Amino acid sequence: MRRDRFLLAATLIAIFSADFYFILLPKLQNMRQTAEHVCSCEPGNISNHSFPILQGLATPQLSNWTLPYRTTPSEPTDRGSKLERLFAHPLFNIQTPALRTEERLLELEQLVEYYRRKASHWERHKKLYNEAAALANISVMEQEMTYDPDASWLKFHLGINHYALYSRDDPSLLQLLKDMQNMKVVSADYTQDEKALKGECDCTQVVKPSGHHLKLALKMQNFGKAMFKPMRQQREEETPEDFFYFVDFQRHNAEIAAFHLDRILDFRRAPPVTGRLVNITREVLQATHNEDLRAVFFTSPGTCGSPRSTNTFGFF
Repeated sequence: MRRDRFLLAATLIAIFSADFYFILLPKLQNMRQTAEHVCSCEPGNISNHSFPILQGLATPQLSNWTLPYRTTPSEPTDRGSKLERLFAHPLFNIQTPALRTEERLLELEQLVEYYRRKASHWERHKKLYNEAAALANISVMEQEMTYDPDASWLKFHLGINHYALYSRDDPSLLQLLKDMQNMKVVSADYTQDEKALKGECDCTQVVKPSGHHLKLALKMQNFGKAMFKPMRQQREEETPEDFFYFVDFQRHNAEIAAFHLDRILDFRRAPPVTGRLVNITREVLQATHNEDLRAVFFTSPGTCGSPRSTNTFGFF
């Protein structure tokens, strides 16, 4: 039995030695020689070559391109972000067939009429709230709203169709992400599922509970609306092993990663998500018309809040 083990071990060692000498070692030497030699070809020469299978498409940008030998490493190179270079690839610029009317979610006339109703509803609600605040001797921050028919969220809604939320070449997507990051917040409120806990909304409008993390609905200056999820922990912070799953923190950047991954995989079915710094005092406490939301804030020593979420108590 021991002799058999010795023969088996010797055979395996011989096989591994032959594999390393005849296969792995030549590959390592080839990689070393390739790294030592700098490519002497020019980027323009590659762009002049024609790709038979990509006729009529833009020339792809090579992300692994090696700079020419006369270019010093200290020279700045403006190549954009990795996502921009990825979406500039021809595979992400293939034109999709034109959509039929029944394949679109909304028509322009319907969306404009909805926008007008929202603007008129805001004016009536603002007037009633100012009268109630004057009777209660409460100071109200005046918020200026703008009616913008060219708003990015309007254009984005026009692009929603039966197959995806937006097209590959939708120009309103990037502008919508910028507006979500920088546009002024004029109102803050609980989401519909948060209000369902107190019976303050029509529960038939709630598709399903949105988890146990606190979420707020923020209204922008151009009547756009976004859902806000506060950051509860740092990106690198790990969840303890003894955490009960029902009280585990939801990552604030989970939806951001899901949106970009969905876009890279070309599903385009995840709503646009981006990160933003929110001033809790100015953009939530002073902007909300919900007395229940206003009542959860306290000073310790900064402005903090302990609102109740769908399943647990949140804190920010």
